[in-house]
Amino acid sequence: MSLHREVAKFIHKASASKAVSAVPQYRPQLVPIKPNFIQKLYFDNIKPLIFTYIKAPFDRWNYAEFVREARKYGCMYDDLLNDRDPLIERAIALMPPDLLVGRYRRLMRAANLNYLKLHVPLSEQNYDPMLPYLAPYIEEAKFQMQEEEELLGFHPYDRRLYRGGTTGWGDVTPFGPYLGAQF
Repeated sequence: MSLHREVAKFIHKASASKAVSAVPQYRPQLVPIKPNFIQKLYFDNIKPLIFTYIKAPFDRWNYAEFVREARKYGCMYDDLLNDRDPLIERAIALMPPDLLVGRYRRLMRAANLNYLKLHVPLSEQNYDPMLPYLAPYIEEAKFQMQEEEELLGFHPYDRRLYRGGTTGWGDVTPFGPYLGAQF
């Protein structure tokens, strides 16, 4: 830890022992709420049945359907993440060229197969599309973005869509005559 943080902790501990608040502070006591009969019946009997017979089978079916669709077009799960998200943009920028080329080729093949109303042959559908090849780069991107936010006070999620006096609707000069740019 840094020296100034240690000094601040020491000062806080030293001043906390001497300081007495003139006004007593109100600190509400959290009282555990006992469930009533209907809540107890729901949580003990009905909710496990809903999970067992409705939610879990639906989640399994949804997962299997996604895997089937991804295999049908030859995609991986990480290929389908929104690449306009600043975190994913940064992670893609950190990827090595061989992974970038593979990702690009999978996306182009999927777009072409979708356009032609075709699918990848069954002999090529024997892979796991849920392997997270982008995960280490996403983690590194998170660390980089956190460090930039701490050092610069800026976060990529804060970027503005329109800068200056332009509205983004086609005007190139501030306060121009186009679509209410006077605002």
